[in-house]
Formats: sequence, structure tokens, C-alpha cells
Amino acid sequence: MDESQPIEEENTPYYKPAQMMLHGLDYLHNVCRIIHTDLKPDNMMVRLEDKLILEKVALDEFNNPLPQKKRGGRTTYLSRKNYGQPTSVTGLVSIIDFGFSVKGDGPHNACIQAEPYRALEVILDAGWTYSSDKWSLSVMTLFEAINLLRTVYNDQSHLAHITALLGPPPKYLLARGKRTSLFYDSEAKLKPETEIPADFSLETSIGKISGEGKMMFLDFVSRMLKWQPKDRSTAKDLLNDPWLSADFPEENA
Repeated sequence: MDESQPIEEENTPYYKPAQMMLHGLDYLHNVCRIIHTDLKPDNMMVRLEDKLILEKVALDEFNNPLPQKKRGGRTTYLSRKNYGQPTSVTGLVSIIDFGFSVKGDGPHNACIQAEPYRALEVILDAGWTYSSDKWSLSVMTLFEAINLLRTVYNDQSHLAHITALLGPPPKYLLARGKRTSLFYDSEAKLKPETEIPADFSLETSIGKISGEGKMMFLDFVSRMLKWQPKDRSTAKDLLNDPWLSADFPEENA
């Protein structure tokens, strides 16, 4: 980076956090044979690829100061949103807090995961394995974008929203769940029914992305957002999804 020039704020290629987390999950699942069980934003840490960037940012602020305002003897500075272009897809996002992690050989039945990121099989107590981590990742990638996590959480509403997105759950999954009767009647219908907007769907819920990019994003998330755990793509397979590489230089794809 030329220290005499300001850091570029636009048209800078970026690595999607989901791509970085998938590298971590692939390592955990296939090399360490570990299920994290508590994936959520609080357990993701982002580091600077190059510590010298802090010096460059300070110099850039000195040469090209951002707007600031003073009020009541205090100065508020506008934050910089860009720290230069990353050169590697791995190591920038770290998965932390393995206090609840377990060996992957299962199945397991304990209640795991923060509520909004909890896999369906965990809610139903139908047994879980590696796929529960992929469900949490799909929720982090998708649901915050549609503000579903900003409502007061309860299992019934959560299942109702998932049903609206994915359609009714397969009966064989419900049959495995020890808690299924708390949420579904004998005809596999939610009880009581939770009112969901009639037009609530994956496509109508995403407004920040449009065109081909939106369809690629939905295809990517849909590979993890599955009722049946065995139908969710592995982290290794997901790393080859075209949505992850669409915005990147060819050599980093």
C-alpha cells in the first residue's frame, strides 16, 4: 500500500466470513473429528492479517482525516470501515470457545447451541451430529439478514418460521424426536399455529442482495438449511460453492 495515498474504501475485493468459517469447520469436522456445538457470532473473532495496518491507518488518518464532531467537550470520530485488501482466505476469522465441544462420533442427545442458532433436530431431541454446526452457520449467514433473530425467541415461533421457509418437516424426522409432541399434533401440524406473513419466504426475506448474486446466495444457504441433517452439504463441499468465489480474484477462488 502506498503510504502517501488514502486506503481505498470502495471496489475492494473481500472474503466472505462464511467462507472463512467453513475452512474452520472443515478442519474441525474432518481432521479433529470435533463438533463445536456453540457456533454464534460471539464465538467468532476477526484478526488483522497484518499488524502494520494499524500504523498505516493512523498515517492515513493523519494525512486524510475523516469527519469528526465535538459536543460537550467530547470528540466523536467517524470510524474507518476498510483496512485494506486481504490476501488470504484462511486465518482471518477464528472459531473460539470450545468449552462445549464434543467428539464427533455419536449420535448425541444433549441440548446444545444458543437458542436462535439451535438446529431443528436439537429442538426436537432427535439426536444430532456434525450437521448441527452447519445449521448454526446457515442461521448466522441468513437469519440475521432477514432480522429473524431480533425478535423474542421461542421454540414454537422458530419452528413456524422454519416451516414457512422449508415447508413441512418430514414425518420420519418428527418420529425420532422425543419432544415432537410438544410442538406438533398427530398430523404433523404445529400446535398452536404461529401466524407468519403469507409472503414469508427465502426470496422475499432478502432485500440487501438482488439479481444473480441473490439467487447464488440463496442456493448456497439452501445447501445447509435442510430439515434432514444428512441432506446438509459438508463444509468441504460448501467451500466449492460458486457464491463464495464469485467476488474474488481467480487465484484466490
